[in-house]
Amino acid sequence: MLRRAAAHFLRHWPFAHGWGSTVLIRKFSVLGLALFPVLCCGQSLSTGFVTLAASAPEAPATEAKLPSDPALPFVRTTVKVTAEQQGDLTLEWAEPAPFHARAEDILPSAGTYGDFSRYLQTFPGVVGNGDYSDDLIVRGGNPIENLYLVDGFEVPNINQISIEGTSGGISSMIDTAAIEGVDLYTGGYDAGFDERLSSVVDIRTRRDDDAGRHGEYEMGYIGAGAMVLRPLGRHGSILGAAHQSFLNLIDHNIGLGGTPIYNNMLWTGQFNPGASDDFNFLSLSGYDSIHLQPGSIDHDCISTNQIFMQYSGWRTTNGLRWRHVVSPRSFAVTAVTDSEDQENIQQQNTLFDTGPGAISPAQALATPSVPVYSQASHDGHTSVKYDYTFGTDKHWFLMAGTSASLNRVDYAIAQLHGDQSPLNLNPAATDATSFSPDFLSGETGSYAEFTFHPISRWSISGGGRLQTFALGGHWTATPRLNTAFRISQHTGLHAAFGDYAQMPPTVDVVSWPQNHCLRPIRVRHIVAGADLYSGASLRIALEAYAKNYRDYPVSSEYPSLSLANMVDDLGQPMLWIPLVSQGTGLARGIELSATGHIGRRLTGVANLAWARSDYAGTDGVLRPGNFDYPIVFNTSGTYRTPRRYEFSWKYTYTSGKPYTPYLLQPSMEQNRPIYNLAEINGVRGPVYSRLDYEMDRSFTLRGRRLVAYVGLDNATNHKNFLGYFWMARIDAYWSCGNNPANCVTKVDSFSRYPDGGVRYTF
Repeated sequence: MLRRAAAHFLRHWPFAHGWGSTVLIRKFSVLGLALFPVLCCGQSLSTGFVTLAASAPEAPATEAKLPSDPALPFVRTTVKVTAEQQGDLTLEWAEPAPFHARAEDILPSAGTYGDFSRYLQTFPGVVGNGDYSDDLIVRGGNPIENLYLVDGFEVPNINQISIEGTSGGISSMIDTAAIEGVDLYTGGYDAGFDERLSSVVDIRTRRDDDAGRHGEYEMGYIGAGAMVLRPLGRHGSILGAAHQSFLNLIDHNIGLGGTPIYNNMLWTGQFNPGASDDFNFLSLSGYDSIHLQPGSIDHDCISTNQIFMQYSGWRTTNGLRWRHVVSPRSFAVTAVTDSEDQENIQQQNTLFDTGPGAISPAQALATPSVPVYSQASHDGHTSVKYDYTFGTDKHWFLMAGTSASLNRVDYAIAQLHGDQSPLNLNPAATDATSFSPDFLSGETGSYAEFTFHPISRWSISGGGRLQTFALGGHWTATPRLNTAFRISQHTGLHAAFGDYAQMPPTVDVVSWPQNHCLRPIRVRHIVAGADLYSGASLRIALEAYAKNYRDYPVSSEYPSLSLANMVDDLGQPMLWIPLVSQGTGLARGIELSATGHIGRRLTGVANLAWARSDYAGTDGVLRPGNFDYPIVFNTSGTYRTPRRYEFSWKYTYTSGKPYTPYLLQPSMEQNRPIYNLAEINGVRGPVYSRLDYEMDRSFTLRGRRLVAYVGLDNATNHKNFLGYFWMARIDAYWSCGNNPANCVTKVDSFSRYPDGGVRYTF
């Protein structure tokens, strides 16, 4: 039976390609997984072939009922198949349980603007990357290390205002009103998910719950949106949602030097023609732009930066999935997805090539800015995935899958003049580089995961993934092993081990010839935890982890510099440097969390984490990464009164943000920022402390529910540190008082900030 099942789902078709646009298609069998691409890193990328990138278990929001058979209790979280069960027997998974958030928890939560990504930042081991971004920094990992799934479809970037090679942005493209729930896996996740180094964010949209048509409209301080869910007869439903920002009509500068403008649209639907089949589709798109202006003349300096930046972009993901019940003990899922991402960026240096005394402040304002950076980039990603799940009884079952993806890269990036490098004391050193790759590439991979129960309280899961990357001609094999033991009804233990691999961002791989040889980044997760108490109204958990990185991209020119500690601030000059895969890293921590409620009116969560995140360049010296926050404390909650009032709060405390100081005297003498690479992230800013409040009031309007809400973010007006910025001198006579420290200004995140709006349900 297993042999026939394996033959059914392990079918492959890889692609071969050169550095140009020619793509060869070769027939490939299961035994072909033992054949590895030839690695040849010369002046151009070698011909390789793509492996199957196995899909994560796909995620319908509702359970698919199998014919009456108690043999298969259920299969997994996101693809959840249930049989008619006898008693309450369930098959538990061995992997660490994900953190879960519901839409009804997220929407009224203080300080999140209804953005689920900002809500996830309150979970253990997760921090944000400043008030202006909804980046997820999970257990010290780079934001590029997170996998986003929407109803089982991978969305490469789910955020608005997103820069090439990142996964974060200003806000999410999905309105929380359209979401049923979100699961966040922070470590030890199984081989069924596509490879990411830090986390998996599994989002499920709302489905028809037999309540008929449902809709919501919201208008708030930052924009307006609407969502409509309606049934399609007895066999399906469709959901549509859209959002438009209008903060730019209220405030021309939210603190970045500009205000984002964006809109998005979401369509999802399901159709069930029969008991054995289920079809789902997804269409998610977003459009955005922002213009960042340099600060105005302030005495003798340009405030915060001297770069004028214009950004516009769009991204879309569309997919179709078919789930078919093969037998009372098995089912299969086939999915096709296409994603496109377009970004256009222009940057000008307003003080280009101006030495001390060269011009006056009035002349500086009148001097035309000089173009230093131009980018028009397009990424396309098309994938086909197949998953198969088979089980016998409550003792064991098997998941396996395979997929192939075709990637399209078309960049036109020019730094013909460039800017003086902030990494080098030599005034002649610039960041000038230009590259315009246009090619097809791909990936393929396969996975298998076997779970069994030696005894009713003990579960063990093991498996692995095998995948290759045509870009550079690499392959990886990554094993997994998880176990969980239930001590009593309210306590349990779990442990997980897993290797994960992920290619560096494509834009970094193609930016310099030597970067073509960059290898996949590797990390090893070791996780151990305990449910100290798990009951109906309270759960207390403790978990420890260690993540060991290798083959991390680091600078070949500056021994202390790594991608994990490069300055990354929106609006700063874009910087591409030669890299090698010789870096290492170590992230480790302990997390204590509690979630509970008192009756139906008071709910709350609290967590405390100690963690360290250090990375080393070619010199082998571990230094704090940009995402190193040793102490993180979060608490949030909601109180619902009997009189239709609802109060929520959120408080976050973290250790100070690490940063790299400037070489002050040389910077002042050369009138440009120069970083002290001997002290990369060697200085830490003040602690971050933010308290947010929100109050909601419900009304009944013509039989419908209307909620008016008002909130106050950073209620204590704490000066939360964002960073230090160099203020370029524009006149020899206005010389920052001949004190280089005066040419550095401290910039903070949001001060006290109001929020408010209305939500109407119809």
